[in-house]
Amino acid sequence: MDRLRTMQSFAEVIRLGSFSEAAKTLGLSRALISRHVTDLEKHLGVRLLTRTTRRITLTEAGAKHFEFCQQVIKEIEEKEASLKRLQKEPEGALKILAPKSFTTLALGDAIASFAAAYPQLNISLMLDDLSFRSYDFIERGFDVAVHTTAIGDCNLVTRKIASLRWVLCASPKYLKHHDPPRIPRDLSQHQCLVHINSDPSDRVWRLHSGKGLTSVKVQGPFASNSVLMLRKAALQALGIAILPLYCVKEDLKCGALRDVLPDFPIPVHPLSLVFSPGKPTPQKIRFLGDFLVEWFRKRPIPQ
Repeated sequence: MDRLRTMQSFAEVIRLGSFSEAAKTLGLSRALISRHVTDLEKHLGVRLLTRTTRRITLTEAGAKHFEFCQQVIKEIEEKEASLKRLQKEPEGALKILAPKSFTTLALGDAIASFAAAYPQLNISLMLDDLSFRSYDFIERGFDVAVHTTAIGDCNLVTRKIASLRWVLCASPKYLKHHDPPRIPRDLSQHQCLVHINSDPSDRVWRLHSGKGLTSVKVQGPFASNSVLMLRKAALQALGIAILPLYCVKEDLKCGALRDVLPDFPIPVHPLSLVFSPGKPTPQKIRFLGDFLVEWFRKRPIPQ
C-alpha cells in the first residue's frame, strides 16, 4: 500500500467533502479513491469516517488522523518546494580551496562578488598551497578546489574556467652575468627557479618548439610552490623562472624582468575547478563555475 497516496486521497475527501471531487482534484477514479480510504482504515484498524448518501462525517479517530495527514503532506510539499528552489538558487555550505598566490592576485574579487550575488550560500574560502595529491582537498572536507595546472587524476572532475599564460623570464642582472639561453636545452646549464606544484622531484620544463614540446631537465638554487616567492627570487637575480603572466606583467613592462626564449613559449595552463565525480554536478558548484567563466570572460586574465 502506498501510504502517502492513501493519505492524500483521505485528506482530499475530507477537505472537499466528496469522493468525486477528490477524484477530480487528484486525477484518479472515484473507485480508486474509495479503495484508498478503505485500505487506510484496514491498515490502521479503525473507522475514519461515516458515509451517508448526503454527507461524510469524520469519526474521532478520523479527525485525529486527518490532522496528522495534513501535517505530513504539508511537510512533504515544503521539502519538495525547497528542493525545487535549489534548482534555481543554490544554498547551503560551499567550501572552496584555492592557491594563495592566484587568489591574492586574480581570484579574490571574483569569489567575493560570487558571495555577494548568492547570499544564501555559506561560503568558506581557504587559501593554501595545494597538496601534491590532487584529491587531498576532498579528504580535507572541501567541496571544490581551484587549480592553475592540469589535473591528470581520472577520479576527479575538472571544469576549465579560463586559460593562464606562463612566461620564461629573468632579471636583467641575471642575464648580464650569464649567457642568455638560445635554445631550450641551454636551460640545463642555468640556475632555474622551480615551481613545485606536482611531484617535487619532477624538475622538467616543457616548451613549445617547431617539433612540438621540448622537455628540459633543470636545476637551481631555489624552489617554491608559490609564484609570488619565485617572482621575488627572479627579481633578486637568483635565476630564470617560469611565472604566470598575471603575476609578472608589470615587471616585464617596466623592464624589471625580461622575457627569455620568446620563440619557445610555455604551454598555456588551464584554470580549472576540480571536484569529486557524481551526476548531476552539485548545483552550488555549477553556479560557481558559471559565475567564474563569465567573470573571466569579462575580465580576461593577461595573455
